Amino acid sequence: MTAVRDVVVVGDGPAGSALARACATRGIDTVLIGPDLDWGATYATWLDDVGGLDGPPASGGRLGDLSVADVLAATIRQMAVHTDRSRTLERPYGVFDNARLRTALRTGVDHHIGRVEDVVPVRSDRCVVRLQDGAELSARVVVDAAGWPARLVPRRSGDEPAWQTALGVVLDEPPDGDLGDATWMDFRPVGGATGRRSTIGPSDVTTFCYSIPVHDGWLVEETVLAARPAVEPVALLPRLAARLGRHPDDVLAAARRTEYVRIPMGGSLPGTGEHTVAFGAAAGYVHPATGFSVAASLRAAPSVASAIADALAPAVDIDRLADAIWPASMRRTRALHDFGLAALLRLDDVEVRQFFGVFFDLPVHQWAAYLRIDAPPQEVAAAMSALFRSSPWSLRRRLMVGNPARLARLVRP
Repeated sequence: MTAVRDVVVVGDGPAGSALARACATRGIDTVLIGPDLDWGATYATWLDDVGGLDGPPASGGRLGDLSVADVLAATIRQMAVHTDRSRTLERPYGVFDNARLRTALRTGVDHHIGRVEDVVPVRSDRCVVRLQDGAELSARVVVDAAGWPARLVPRRSGDEPAWQTALGVVLDEPPDGDLGDATWMDFRPVGGATGRRSTIGPSDVTTFCYSIPVHDGWLVEETVLAARPAVEPVALLPRLAARLGRHPDDVLAAARRTEYVRIPMGGSLPGTGEHTVAFGAAAGYVHPATGFSVAASLRAAPSVASAIADALAPAVDIDRLADAIWPASMRRTRALHDFGLAALLRLDDVEVRQFFGVFFDLPVHQWAAYLRIDAPPQEVAAAMSALFRSSPWSLRRRLMVGNPARLARLVRP
């Protein structure tokens, strides 16, 4: 008879690997399943969000027993932002070294290389995980951490996500000009635009440039903050080339590698199955204003692993586990973020630059709280209220086009 595993984590990216490791360190019988592909995307985080370097002293720069400093490819002490004006964000930022992060998160983890076909409940206390190669594993709980959309759990009805898309190239050296400095957002138009939208690349879409050192060079990435429907990443090449002052063919020829990015922003959260829950991006951990999810998953993995341990005994309590992945406070924060995303989708180029100009003029602790999916809702509401009060009337009117009564309910303490 096949042994029954406590937990099968499906998806061996950063979120699934982090959760499997956190479960294993707590003595939970866990197996991680995935195709063992390279992690080709660029993952980064504000370091105080993961207790690194200048982060909270009590954390000692650790996520559980993982040292943040040991898995960074680059540490950036300040980031430039260009909106309706230029400013410097004095907040340390880290870029992960994917190979080192992957090794650290896989240490001590039972990793089965394969792809899951489906999950079939067979008893009230177990299910069978069927793999495409014909193998089967029995488990008490299955966690879908294989990215959005979660395939192994039912999806709730609701809004479709907007999409953040990007095209990035990794160059041998930093580019000339401002983008040779670490830049979080450069919203300045390119191609001779005179105050409205850039005249190169897709029309009627606001983009910004992201430029940072990575383990194998310098990443320069043209990004659509959010759009519905999605803008194909390849359509951003002309605008990226114009920022760099080069022909598109020359940009691709000079690239050590190219990144094509598609990230769901907002949308409905997944439900739960009889034995299944989602985690990481599959669970909607993508921030609706930034597209970031890895740091949130790394932060959440230890507490979710503890909740799994509690939910396994004496019988599986899947609802209890789901509440640990999305507690009530995080759901309220998500509602605030979704309202903010809807407002951003209504703004034109000038208004977006104006919005982020006001946003980054807020005290760091306020805009930093807004950029976390797990920040207390009262802190996110305070940031939204402060931004609204600081905005000019023209921008306030645009922000309130949606449902002001709903916003008032959301920000109420």
